[in-house]
Amino acid sequence: MNPLTWIVAASSSWIVVLGFNELALSASVAVIAQLIALVRLRNFSVLATTVALSIPVSLSMLIIHIPFGRNDWSTALDLSVRFIALMSAFLTAASAITITDLVKSLSHMPRVAYIVGSAVQLLPQGRDTLGSVRYANHLRAHSPRQHSTRGLSKTIKFVVLPLITRLLSQGASRAIPLEVSGLERTGQRTLLHPVLDTTTQKVLRWLMPIAALVVVVWL
Repeated sequence: MNPLTWIVAASSSWIVVLGFNELALSASVAVIAQLIALVRLRNFSVLATTVALSIPVSLSMLIIHIPFGRNDWSTALDLSVRFIALMSAFLTAASAITITDLVKSLSHMPRVAYIVGSAVQLLPQGRDTLGSVRYANHLRAHSPRQHSTRGLSKTIKFVVLPLITRLLSQGASRAIPLEVSGLERTGQRTLLHPVLDTTTQKVLRWLMPIAALVVVVWL
């Protein structure tokens, strides 16, 4: 399925969950999303991630609403299940999308495709760059585990500044290939292996959010 269809489906489920704000509906959305992820991936990775994210949120809801709230357990339960439903829908959609297919599906909007691609790659690139910086400090006997880089000034000097400089350098190095590939040029782009996108999916991407809004407003 096209990545945009997954994103629109998840967004529509968010509209329904937040619009109705009912425990049974939130639980139903969470269960359906987890079943879809289980069937697609044949593992419990989405469920495990959802549980890991939901535990601290649920505990914070209990701490806030039970001592000071009016509805005690019910309010905390409603908010916790709503969060689980939202995360289930988001993680299920995210597990079905690859960065390559997402950027390809936005090829008709090259600037948007570049922005989205750069944004979703920033975290893994930053993690890899941070690993390189730490390894360089280790080679120079400036490991973060040792006393030499403890303290705010030394952390900024030996970790933060090299990390920012490297990320900026990587961004600048991508400018020339993008210019050569014609990012600034207008006109239709073609792909050697385009992402599958049927007429049915295009129609559904319009109908799903409209239907979600209509249901929330009228019901």
